Amino acid sequence: MQNFTYCNPTKLIFGRDAHKAIGSEIASFAGGGKVLIVYGGGSAVRTGTLAAVAQSCRDAGLTVLEKGGVEPNPKVELVREVIEIARREAVDVLLAVGGGSVIDTAKAAAMGYFYDGDVWDFFCGRAQPKKALPVCCVLTIPAAGSEQSIRTVITNGNVKNGAGNACVRPKVSAVNPELFFTLPENQIAAGVIDMMSHIMERYFTNTPDVDYTSAQAESALRVIMRNGLKLIDNHKDYAAWCEIGLAGSFAHNGYFGLGHEEDWACHGIEHALSGWDTRITHGAGLAVVTPSWMRYVHHTNPARFMRFAVEVMQVTPIEGDEEATIELAIAKFCAFLQRMHLPVRLGELVDRVVPVEEIAAAATARGPLGNFQKLTARDVQAILESAR
Repeated sequence: MQNFTYCNPTKLIFGRDAHKAIGSEIASFAGGGKVLIVYGGGSAVRTGTLAAVAQSCRDAGLTVLEKGGVEPNPKVELVREVIEIARREAVDVLLAVGGGSVIDTAKAAAMGYFYDGDVWDFFCGRAQPKKALPVCCVLTIPAAGSEQSIRTVITNGNVKNGAGNACVRPKVSAVNPELFFTLPENQIAAGVIDMMSHIMERYFTNTPDVDYTSAQAESALRVIMRNGLKLIDNHKDYAAWCEIGLAGSFAHNGYFGLGHEEDWACHGIEHALSGWDTRITHGAGLAVVTPSWMRYVHHTNPARFMRFAVEVMQVTPIEGDEEATIELAIAKFCAFLQRMHLPVRLGELVDRVVPVEEIAAAATARGPLGNFQKLTARDVQAILESAR
């Protein structure tokens, strides 16, 4: 196990009506201040969530401003607009009401608020934020885990990059599983594989002596899979949403990577893929990339994949044949994705030819991907070719 320092100051309010308490929580550190609510499309308005959150803030004595329009694979242009509004109105807090795209937009704007240069500098390695506006969240889509993480991902043209800094970890996040009842099936499924991937990017490691976090990760993955299937059958299963909502929130807050060398190759490949075509849902892209990545890299550390096969996919080892056992586990993982009605091939993901060489070059533009096995552009191209 590697040395590590862990600090997670996010206050998590979880359960029924949690979103209605967000105003008083913000007022506890920004009483009488201005809150800029950042949200996406019409669902937050139609469901009444936005109105309830805004009223919660007003009841707590806060002045409320609103900025909508965040889209999936959020764009840097809107981030710049949010920064401009926040500066002009001298806001004290950015409050994201939505899923990962909305939260990431608020985080990026929070970083850019005090920065004299362009906010994109943080996403291409030219600068690091020294401070940020406080960010708070009301989660409406459990998937990205951005409500507790230090990460944010933004798209600029056909380039999709991430940035991370402790200064944008949200101060308070409200998670009310009832707000997830109206999610369509494709968002439920994409969210499930996204949170699973956040765990697996940490779980697939070559770091020895990480049994504690490995066992925690295995349990979380089994819980997510079991309850994800329940939600495909019943979108309003409150108990299943509680399990999914909690697991998704902790999947990306750093806990499952304590002491690990983490990987992040699948995310890097998918970011290049959905940067090429922003219509691609991140989770759906991960569903295609991940099994192909598994088949390509499992020879690097077959013992780790054997553990995944037995402890996560519940495969009975085939005596004397690790390779067959691992292949069976990957096949079983693909079968789970298909039961979640997710694509597992590029042809199922998009209706046009995928330029794998171009995407592989974009994915590795800043160097080889991953740590479980270092992937060059040629490796990424092979992974994508095998996913056709």
